[in-house]
Amino acid sequence: MGKSWFFVVGGLLALLLCVPHIGLTQPSRDEFHKLLQEIEALKAGQKAISNDVQEIKKLLSSRAPDRSPIRDVNVTLNVADGFTKGDQKAPLMLVEFTDYQ
Repeated sequence: MGKSWFFVVGGLLALLLCVPHIGLTQPSRDEFHKLLQEIEALKAGQKAISNDVQEIKKLLSSRAPDRSPIRDVNVTLNVADGFTKGDQKAPLMLVEFTDYQ
């Protein structure tokens, strides 16, 4: 059993010495500068998006209160010529609004 461990450990050491150290290489100066430029471009894009969001928030906060979608919910509809089902003189009429697009 001692010899098998010796061969396993020796094989692993030999493998580690023979494998190129790809992960340990440093990027070249040009690659580094390209990465820095990309980071700066991303930061500029984020700043532009942030400014747009702030402008949208400012526009939405300055909306007049009369622009509320709910103004008057008491509306009388004339459905006399519409398709009906049931008693015409019923005290309650149910109206269904549908949109099949």
